[in-house]
Amino acid sequence: MAANENERFDQFAAVLSTELLERTKKSMELLAPELQPCSVLPFIQTPSFVEFYQELVRVGILPVVLSRRPVRAIVGDVDWAREGREYLLTVLDDRSNAVFTAWEYAWDSLWDERKVGQDSSGGTQAKPKKGFFSALFGRKREEKADRAGSEGGEGGVMAGLHTMLTELAEKRGFLPLFHDDVRILKALPRLKPGRVAQAWKEISQYHHQEFYLPEPEQAKPGVTSDCLQKWHYNLPDKIGEFLVLKAAVDLEHVNKPFIGKYIRQSARTQEEAEKGMPYLSLYWKAMRNPAPVAERHTL
Repeated sequence: MAANENERFDQFAAVLSTELLERTKKSMELLAPELQPCSVLPFIQTPSFVEFYQELVRVGILPVVLSRRPVRAIVGDVDWAREGREYLLTVLDDRSNAVFTAWEYAWDSLWDERKVGQDSSGGTQAKPKKGFFSALFGRKREEKADRAGSEGGEGGVMAGLHTMLTELAEKRGFLPLFHDDVRILKALPRLKPGRVAQAWKEISQYHHQEFYLPEPEQAKPGVTSDCLQKWHYNLPDKIGEFLVLKAAVDLEHVNKPFIGKYIRQSARTQEEAEKGMPYLSLYWKAMRNPAPVAERHTL
């Protein structure tokens, strides 16, 4: 019986891990611009981070998620090999499900530096696989090993993911993370890739109608901006901001004046804009003004 239970749990773990990894990876891929940006992008829109993120979740986050008792209780008597994904999707449709709660707990517990030792690691506290920090962040960076802290030593200090990802940013080619970016990573599994795809499709359609249709058929000026703003505030935290940034890279006419006007309309002050849309504000500052268009003179 115990062997059957272990086998069922392993099947459940495989289904859950695959779903969370594929769902979050797909959303990040949809947010990534296709064209060459004029400046360094946020972590979530950078392919090198997405690749690294998969391993980080697999060896650092998922072991914590799978160790939580409410998550293990989901296993039940489901045939996970045959109908596991369909059942899991019904579980994930409940916004307060145990998986999302455990996922958020895992990121929170690893985000900041903390003391490690007998007191902090005893009992039922969940831990990632031993050595995963050094394996992911310390590879070819031995000089960082001592600074990162001992992962198993008593009374040591383990660096948090925020610090370690920020140190990795320059090497991997993405912007340093803000401390509250943990909210983005915590919310990613709740975001369905289909919703991101729907948003971008609608933005692209309005952009085409505003800028490319013959004049009698053109949409009124500003519909692209209105559509961006709609999705900016209807998608989870920061995801809408990343879509606006993607538009600034990929869509013609969504240039520096366009983004500057968008920011002014979305925030009352520059300080409010930089606080509420930090990544978009940084990218806007790096954008070049469009070259002036020569006037056409007709006889």
